Amino acid sequence: MAKLLPPLPDNQPVAANALRNKRAEIAGAIALKQREIDQLRADLVHIDNVLRLFDPDLLPSDIPDKVRYPRRSDYFQRGELTRRVFDWLREKGDVSAGELAAEAMADKGFDPSDGTTRRDFAHRFGMCLHDLLRQKTVERIGRGKGVRWRLAPREPDLGIG
Repeated sequence: MAKLLPPLPDNQPVAANALRNKRAEIAGAIALKQREIDQLRADLVHIDNVLRLFDPDLLPSDIPDKVRYPRRSDYFQRGELTRRVFDWLREKGDVSAGELAAEAMADKGFDPSDGTTRRDFAHRFGMCLHDLLRQKTVERIGRGKGVRWRLAPREPDLGIG
């Protein structure tokens, strides 16, 4: 159970005491996570040493990290986000993540005023668009909140080869 800090003098607002308690809680969570990180680093050192026993020429730092990807949403089927992006881009020419989110919410029967779902959808479409940008499939138009996206032009077939 969290240990509460002593209350502030009467001339301080209640919000200040609540913020002090919240800060103490977050700082404690950071300290706990730091201990977990330290333990994971120690475990990694031990595994690296055992790997070197089996293969002295192996450089453990050359082993790529295994990245955990975020859990797929229950709202979308596999590949549905990408398909929706391409369908919209072929039909309309350019798009924003917010427009894609609004259309998807309407298609799936969600309340358009549900800000949490809208932000989740827009974030997922934004990540999808950034992945397509890395693949050079789409281009970014602008920056910041008003960023829009369009299909990247294909290089013309030069008939060489």
